[in-house]
Amino acid sequence: MVKRTVWHRFLFTTYIGLVMLTITLYLNNRTQFLRFHWQETHNRVKQIFDSSQILANSTSTISSRTSTQYLWCVNHYGPNNQLRDFIKCGIIAMLSSYTLVIPPFYPHYGHSVRGIQWFDHFFDLKQLRQVINFITLDEFIEKVKINQKKVMIDCYIQQFELVRGRMWYSKNALIPVQNYFKINIDFHRSMNLTNNFQLSELFSKSKNCSSIFLHIHYTMFRQFFSNPNNYTKKIFEFLRRTPLLQRMASQSISQLPKLAIRKNRSQINFQFLAVVHMRIGDHVVMSLSMYIKQILYLINDKVHFTHLHIMCPYLNSTDMKQLTNSLSIPFTTSHQLLNHLDFVLDRYLFDVLEQEIAYQAPIFIASPWTTYSATILMQKVYQQKGTVYVLSTVKDKHPSLVTQQNAKYFDK
Repeated sequence: MVKRTVWHRFLFTTYIGLVMLTITLYLNNRTQFLRFHWQETHNRVKQIFDSSQILANSTSTISSRTSTQYLWCVNHYGPNNQLRDFIKCGIIAMLSSYTLVIPPFYPHYGHSVRGIQWFDHFFDLKQLRQVINFITLDEFIEKVKINQKKVMIDCYIQQFELVRGRMWYSKNALIPVQNYFKINIDFHRSMNLTNNFQLSELFSKSKNCSSIFLHIHYTMFRQFFSNPNNYTKKIFEFLRRTPLLQRMASQSISQLPKLAIRKNRSQINFQFLAVVHMRIGDHVVMSLSMYIKQILYLINDKVHFTHLHIMCPYLNSTDMKQLTNSLSIPFTTSHQLLNHLDFVLDRYLFDVLEQEIAYQAPIFIASPWTTYSATILMQKVYQQKGTVYVLSTVKDKHPSLVTQQNAKYFDK
């Protein structure tokens, strides 16, 4: 009996021990499981929270970037310098998500054609809209007009120290527009930018401005043009002249062989046009002799073209004689073409038409240090339209082939 009792106690103790062990193991495992499960849940919640925070930040950034701020820039000098300023402001708008106001072209001090010229008369806004968020000037006027005769722009921002001697340009921007729309333009407030401001300063000062009239020095942000970059490239990829101008240029090209000056009257197949821009007359980049020498370098280097169109309205009879004696290939000049077309074109429109002729030609030979050439050069290079060379002002240096890797939008 005693042995059986001892045995029962042993079995009971062993059973209790096994039960306790099982419970202990279960609790230990459950604790580990709960610890693991809590950690996993914490990580997931944190991940969801972080994702929400990122989304909130992104939404906030997008909201701030897409809030409508209109940017109207003052442009300087002649039409192609004004276009350069327009592209500069286009890049600023792309970097900040401003809505760019499309300005008109204003009269150059040397032009007989006065009054404003509308941007969309020359360039295709449908193409440009693919890369820049913009509003036309008349649409902008309607948005900021407070009554039939009064327009209030929120902020006038300028580099006062640098532009105070160039106030003619801001007046040239405002007065023709006021006259055209029969309105008065005023500003709620004005702000000054430092001489060497960075874009962050402009963005900070303009953050509460719904509309901005910006006047900065012409030489600001040269880095946009001194080296190839994606912003300049994007704009020039979509900067195209209107379909009407394209068609007029194509028809004009077909007329050039009839106007060609040549030494002999032998049969020539006018199939491969080159256009060269010479900047002499109003501003001399280099002498006519140097231009001729550069053209002859190309011919001797086996660059093939059957006839040449010379863009230069200032050639006199002595210049024409020098060209005829020096060039072995047939050529035409701006003066000849203008005489052929001047009954339908004014001088302003002719300049743009001639640029389109150069754009459509298989070869364009650019003059250095002129934005007139640079506009064509950048369009052709970034739209992969034919071949482009740029002439050299350095003695005995041959013209250079321009590619997307070395293209520069020349400074004034």
